[in-house]
Amino acid sequence: MKKRRRTLALLLSAMLLSGCAATPDSSIVRQKGSQSQDNYREADDGSSEETGETQNVSGVEVSLEDEPDTGSIDQEDTVSGNAENVLATRLGVPDTYTATASTSDGSFTLTCDAVVDVPDVSQVPVYSVSQMEFTQEFIDLVTEAFFGESPVYDYAYYYQTTKAEALEKLNELKEYQAEGNTDPYGYIEVARESGAFEDGSVTEDDIFNLQEEIDEWEQVYAEAPETVEKTEVTPGFGVTSYEDENGNKVYYEGYFNGFVETEDGLFSYILKSSSPTPMSIKISRYADKEELAENVSWKETCYDSEAYASNAYRPTQEKCEELAGITVEEAIAVTDTYMEQLGLSDEFSVGFTTHAWRSLESDLFTSYTYTASCIDGGWYIVYTRTLDGIPVTYEMKEGGGLESMESTTEPWCYELVTFIVNADGLQEAEIQNLYEVGEKKYENVDMLSFSEIAEIFEQMIVIQHTDSYEDSASLEITEVTLGYMRIYDPGADSRSGTLVPVWDFFGSEETHSTYDGVEYTSYIDYPGNSFLTINAADGTIIDRSLGY
Repeated sequence: MKKRRRTLALLLSAMLLSGCAATPDSSIVRQKGSQSQDNYREADDGSSEETGETQNVSGVEVSLEDEPDTGSIDQEDTVSGNAENVLATRLGVPDTYTATASTSDGSFTLTCDAVVDVPDVSQVPVYSVSQMEFTQEFIDLVTEAFFGESPVYDYAYYYQTTKAEALEKLNELKEYQAEGNTDPYGYIEVARESGAFEDGSVTEDDIFNLQEEIDEWEQVYAEAPETVEKTEVTPGFGVTSYEDENGNKVYYEGYFNGFVETEDGLFSYILKSSSPTPMSIKISRYADKEELAENVSWKETCYDSEAYASNAYRPTQEKCEELAGITVEEAIAVTDTYMEQLGLSDEFSVGFTTHAWRSLESDLFTSYTYTASCIDGGWYIVYTRTLDGIPVTYEMKEGGGLESMESTTEPWCYELVTFIVNADGLQEAEIQNLYEVGEKKYENVDMLSFSEIAEIFEQMIVIQHTDSYEDSASLEITEVTLGYMRIYDPGADSRSGTLVPVWDFFGSEETHSTYDGVEYTSYIDYPGNSFLTINAADGTIIDRSLGY
């Protein structure tokens, strides 16, 4: 195995000298699904033996020579508690991965002190997957699971504001005006707390102007109908309609938008089928029709680090737990029930949880200031598919990206099942691009040892930060995970791919940069953000934004 590691070192050194690390076509940087699979093989073919022969690594034929001294890597490569895990033992995985690396000028430093998570299995298959058909049968199943017998109404004939509703809002605003309350919803105060007015480029009227709000609602009142007749529909495509310029009713083919009145509240119910999400289902809870007009949204991350103390609009994790009103275990009990009703509980399990918060936003972007107000809290729960005891690793990128604006390929986002829950119950649910699992392409795919993967990571992460726009950056890796990821070849087929084992490196990064003489410090410590993804079978670097 030592000789095999030397092979990788030579390959990476050659990349550094030739400059191919910056070239998108480099086989180790990115390789489309079908091409990458040419390098896969069964683990029981003797490939792990030291033969002294040439090896094919990422499609490049190199000989097994001595490894050059990098001089920057201090890696602990021992197996301890993971020894009872058959796969961890096979790959030489340590309990804790420690390493340091840096660029030659010291502008980037890497520190690894990470727990290494490996599925407790003896072998790792490779599966083909394809896009599950978005059928009416599945839509009916989803509707029943979330809403039971509650009526569903067409968006176009539900959302309209009546004269009585507009008048009620007008009277409320005019009462605030009579009281001299020019900031009844606290928008201006939130903007002040976040520093929006400090440079003088933004005024209070830019945030909220009570008279302008009254004028807008006067217009709404003038155009509003006396009554709105709600139209009950069966959710599906070809149901939601709109009126064209001639007043004719036109039905959407790949889109449905409706509202559901339940005992738990009012829910928005949206179905979409279009590139890059041929299956998209989103369910969102609202207090009432009035809240639909407000700019409210759920966000899946909260911070408790000192780095974010100045961002007054971001609640701490403790604040979100307080607002949620339930524990994460209680929230999962709720979402498990939905998964059972959807028929997905045998295929999926909880892969990630974090805090969530609901914001009321003022739509202000100025001087990098984004003002918002936290109005609720909850738990964000992600379910990922598990096959043969190996889960798909949750990573926050949805995929579906394009290599360039000129690309003619059809992108494909990843499978996604998420919920947001608090003491009041379900707040939001999203189902996207469920897969059909196909044939098993390999029973037990051969994989590089952990030491080889670590060497690729340490050198490639340094390469990525060479000639960076930042003045300096420091990356700390705290968790390394082995799990499945779906890759695909959009040039061959944009609705089928392969589940392959990959290594992901999670942690946090602090960067310092200067723009127009002003120094900026930024932090990246989003839960579920992988700083590098490496194909465990062939060592290629996978771009999660693209999906290959």
